This record gives sequence, structure tokens and C-alpha cells, in this order.
Amino acid sequence: MDTTLESAIDRHMRSNQVDRAADFMETRLRAVAKDRFASLAESHFTNPPGDVLAYLNEFIDACRTRCDVRAVYLEMNGFDINYDRWYFDPFAYTDYSADPDDLDWLCDWVSPQWPTMTLTGLEQTQDDFRWYMENRIYENKTHDTEVEIAACLVTVRFVQLIQASLQSGTLICPVPVLATAHDFEIHGRFLPGETK
Repeated sequence: MDTTLESAIDRHMRSNQVDRAADFMETRLRAVAKDRFASLAESHFTNPPGDVLAYLNEFIDACRTRCDVRAVYLEMNGFDINYDRWYFDPFAYTDYSADPDDLDWLCDWVSPQWPTMTLTGLEQTQDDFRWYMENRIYENKTHDTEVEIAACLVTVRFVQLIQASLQSGTLICPVPVLATAHDFEIHGRFLPGETK
């Protein structure tokens, strides 16, 4: 990943400025995408935030019967190569580290396997990734910049959806919620009382 993109997104995420991260990535995408991936600059996930919050609350409530939930991590699938269906998985933890550079604890979830939630609204971008992979466009390197920016922006869009969901009501258990996509090191981190 371009270190300029990574550090800019990380800076915004660490200061809970998710929309600024999105604005930054949208501007970058508009500057380079002329055909494929261009629609992403204007598109968002369309899952109703209240539905996502209800899903999270159901998951946390089920986990609380087994353990003391101290944090929740939400991970979008590896969407760039799994373009047929975009979804996310929830994980619950009994340990939590507030240090944004300490993410080792994410390996130790205690939650049971839970049904995934399908993400909707970015089907055109899913089709763009399909086109890129199935036609082996990566061999020509004609769209590498667009793909890198789009991958970052899809991740930011997911974090925006989680932020909107947490703002739509009350989380059943006031715990930190982290969100990102598979293989991304940059996380949205929402602490209790800071999502409004």
C-alpha cells in the first residue's frame, strides 16, 4: 500500500475523523479513475444503520451469556478477491488494549462462530473488482492506482457504516468497537460515548 495513503487514513482514523478519511480518498479516486472504480467516490453501503446495530446487539447479547464482553471487532471479508459477496464477521473479546499500535489481542477472540452480515450498495464496485481480477488486468498494471485507492476507500466506507450504525441507537453493552477489512492494518475505533 502507498505509505502516503496509509498514513493519511491512519491519522484520520486515530482522531475519529472517518468522514475526512473518506473525503481524502474520494478526492484521490476522482483524480485517477476515469472508467472503472469511479462510481465508488459517490457510493456508500446501503445497509440500514439500525439493522446493523440490531445485528451487533444480538451478537453481543449472545456472547454475554458466555463471557464478559470487553470489546468487539468487525472485519469485512477480503473483498478485492472475493467480489461475489461482501460481508463482515463479528468477534468478541474479554481483553482489550487501548493502545492503537497493540493489536495482538485481536487474535484471541472468545465468541462463537456467528452468521455474517451481507453488505449492500457497492455492487458496481464489486463488479469493478470482478472485472479487474477475472480479466487479469493486474498483469497490465493499467488500473493499479485506482485499485489501491478503491480498496482503501471500500474499507473506509465500511468504517463509515459502522460509525453510522453506532450513532443510530444504543449498543447493548458499552464497549469499544473496532472495524476494518481483512488484511488492513488501519482500524476505525469507536469508544463508548464517542460515537455521537
